[in-house]
Amino acid sequence: VRGFTFGALGRITERWEVITNFGYLDSELNTQGAINNGNRLVLTPEFSGSIWTTYGLAMGLRLGGGVRQTSEVFINAANTIRSPGYTLVDGLAEYEVNRNLTLRVNIYNLFNETYIRNVNNNGGRYNPGYPRSAMVSTQFQF
Repeated sequence: VRGFTFGALGRITERWEVITNFGYLDSELNTQGAINNGNRLVLTPEFSGSIWTTYGLAMGLRLGGGVRQTSEVFINAANTIRSPGYTLVDGLAEYEVNRNLTLRVNIYNLFNETYIRNVNNNGGRYNPGYPRSAMVSTQFQF
């Protein structure tokens, strides 16, 4: 596998934060015999990446969201079966009640996209992606 990943994070303004990453993998199979040599490795996306941003509003409220993307992958060494890539959108709302307590809700797969999370058994069995879901959490500081 030859490739690279690139990531960056920072503040655009005092209230606006951004985190982003991008990966490229140029994979090549060379151990399965001549018939499959040169094919892409199984379950190895060529491209993947994400971007996440949050913005702090007045009165302790912070909103955010992001996009995660993965390109298609091959499921078998012959590169004849493919699993499609996918793009997911996530969201966040956070409220700082006081300096010791923060409440947060994360929403994953905001648009309830149907996707394949992973595949095994040479394409005979797959795990569907997670449907829209939410997680409510708190943060205590002392």
